[in-house]
Amino acid sequence: MATTLDKVRDSGRNTAITDDVNTVLAQVLTGLNAVENRFALTESVITTNVITAAETGTKFILNSATAFVSTLPASAAGLEYWFYIGATEPTTSHTVVTNASANIIVGNVSSPEDAAGSVATVTDADTITFVANLAVHGDYAHVWSDGTNWYLDGMCKVQDGITTTSTP
Repeated sequence: MATTLDKVRDSGRNTAITDDVNTVLAQVLTGLNAVENRFALTESVITTNVITAAETGTKFILNSATAFVSTLPASAAGLEYWFYIGATEPTTSHTVVTNASANIIVGNVSSPEDAAGSVATVTDADTITFVANLAVHGDYAHVWSDGTNWYLDGMCKVQDGITTTSTP
């Protein structure tokens, strides 16, 4: 026969297990919501845009002939964004910049324009430029952060349609 003390111990154990299960379920739901948001967010951009960490996973469609700047948030592990040239191609250059002009963009931009294919290696940049009259509908830059750097993977139809620069 169980004593009162045994009942208290069992009750405490069940409460701890319930708390653990609730914690795990909350984490799973948070993760599922993040995955859902990651695939669902698309934003058409036609003017200057200061991006927030809460917008991680967003695909930004740059859809204006007139130049504007998109500013990334401070680098934080797991942040990720895509930038695409929309149907309205730029006649003046669009830029994506790091906050505080930090030279922390590294990676590559590819172009299939020449026979051998072209890859521009990016080291310590602070600006990604979709170049006026060269960047075309569908060109893109994908950036993600490890908490220190922004890693760039880009593709442009016309060689030098996407360039990078750094501020000394």
